[in-house]
Amino acid sequence: MTIFLLAQILPLTGLVGDWAIELSQLSKRQVVVISLRPGELPAQEPHRSVARQHFAAESFGKMFASAQALSLNPPAAAGGYQYIFVNQDLAPKDPEAFTGLLAHELGHLWIKAQGYPAPRYLAGEAGCLSVAAGDALQHILMRSEMDRRGFQWRAGFVSQLEPALHKMEEDAKDQAAAVPRCQKLAQVSLWLDVSLGITAKDWQQRGRFLELLEQRFPYVAQAGKELATELGPLDLSDKKVHRIELERVFDLLKQFALKQP
Repeated sequence: MTIFLLAQILPLTGLVGDWAIELSQLSKRQVVVISLRPGELPAQEPHRSVARQHFAAESFGKMFASAQALSLNPPAAAGGYQYIFVNQDLAPKDPEAFTGLLAHELGHLWIKAQGYPAPRYLAGEAGCLSVAAGDALQHILMRSEMDRRGFQWRAGFVSQLEPALHKMEEDAKDQAAAVPRCQKLAQVSLWLDVSLGITAKDWQQRGRFLELLEQRFPYVAQAGKELATELGPLDLSDKKVHRIELERVFDLLKQFALKQP
């Protein structure tokens, strides 16, 4: 794959900038947001070397290519920075939705700075499992923190769901296509985000979205419902509870993934 040096570092302002400054002070590591397309690297060092090292792993590159953004907290020896890599090809163009995306990734870095446990990231499909298990718990805490800080993130999230809803409605009579295990794990995370993160007041089509998702991918809905029932009532800000549930969720999703063809 050819690597081009066309990335750019984005300035942060407003609520996003304030949170990034707090995180930098808390972790003693500056937050850097870099917008790039798959196959690109930043021109500046040490950002270029850090990006090259991680994107050289095929699993990380594929994950970034299918994501709107990814956060990364490399070892301190890598230069004392923590990163948000924004995928220019998939990131929302709407300013409010883009702010919500940055807030989401800052939330991941915030959870790391708070000392919450997280699964160790492994290469290949195991990496998808680590991300899905971590997201299941982290997204719940992040939503509360984004609300506390005044981010208006729900409209942007809904705007990303509407195309998926329309596609499922168009394909409702067709047999669901086979999807890779990593995508199935991502669908379980999506189920949790929709069922626990928004209400019908936020989006009138919420129930319809979950209904169609269950019709097309019943195994996803089964795992999602089980996790939502367990995680919904818990105080995941308690680090002891968080660690116990992280192990339970990891095992459940591992069993889920192993049952998929």
